[in-house]
Amino acid sequence: MEIQNKIQKPWYKKTWVIIFGVLIVLVYIGNLGDDKSANVAEPSQTYIATPDQSNTKQWTKVYSFKGNGMKKSPVFELKGNEARVRYKYEAPSGLGMGMFAVYVVDEGSDIMKDGGIPEAMSSAEKEDTESSIQKSAGRYYLSVNASGLWEVTIEEMR
Repeated sequence: MEIQNKIQKPWYKKTWVIIFGVLIVLVYIGNLGDDKSANVAEPSQTYIATPDQSNTKQWTKVYSFKGNGMKKSPVFELKGNEARVRYKYEAPSGLGMGMFAVYVVDEGSDIMKDGGIPEAMSSAEKEDTESSIQKSAGRYYLSVNASGLWEVTIEEMR
């Protein structure tokens, strides 16, 4: 029986070593152009703006309404600025879920006759949050339908 001596390649000529070496070289070349400090521009001057207090707008409470069950509020007025509805709601204990919906309705309209889409609606057992509303300047009222205690506040940026 004849024994063949298989000649092995030196380690540096093996395929996996060559591929690994090429990858290392490519990563090194790719990182040469990533000098992040060269891309940062130094500001020539720094200005600190102080806001004019007379023009600073803030959230202003327009109307607040609280109760339980289904209720309609008196009419209030929005100026057409950015507005939001903030609400707190808590369902009767032991149910594990609730039902809450608040509508911001145009004066003279009735959601029971005309229909409508609530500005905020929840089936959570308890919630305390806010939602943006898109209403133009005008007179509105709140129509709230809930199965527990609630408080609704309309705020506008003024």
